[in-house]
Amino acid sequence: MQSAPEQQHLVLVVDDDPLVTEFVKFRLEMEGFAVDVAHKAEDALASARRRPPHLFLLDVAMPEINGLTLLRRLRAERRLNDVPAIMITASAHGANVKAAMEAGAVGYVLKPFSAADLVARVRAATKNQSRVWL
Repeated sequence: MQSAPEQQHLVLVVDDDPLVTEFVKFRLEMEGFAVDVAHKAEDALASARRRPPHLFLLDVAMPEINGLTLLRRLRAERRLNDVPAIMITASAHGANVKAAMEAGAVGYVLKPFSAADLVARVRAATKNQSRVWL
């Protein structure tokens, strides 16, 4: 666990399932990350515009606007287009993985996932991020 708040990286977790977001938030906060949560794509966009994160964790299958469409919209925003994104989904279908990578994702995590694997991927994706939140 990171000890100093100045080392925190902000992760925006977007999933329509509150159980998933609470689990991910709890685990990442235990590891010293700051975490914002959104359950809808529009809320995620508003949150990211207000306070750009170091990393997006995006569920692919969400109602209204899915995670891939959300990622494309985030990439269209100048302040957000270089923020790494990891997609979270229950689908291992090759076309979905390819679409996520083409949309700009840096990783793809399958549900159910282990907390250790998720934390390792988040650490790797935020390793070179210099912006910090207090």
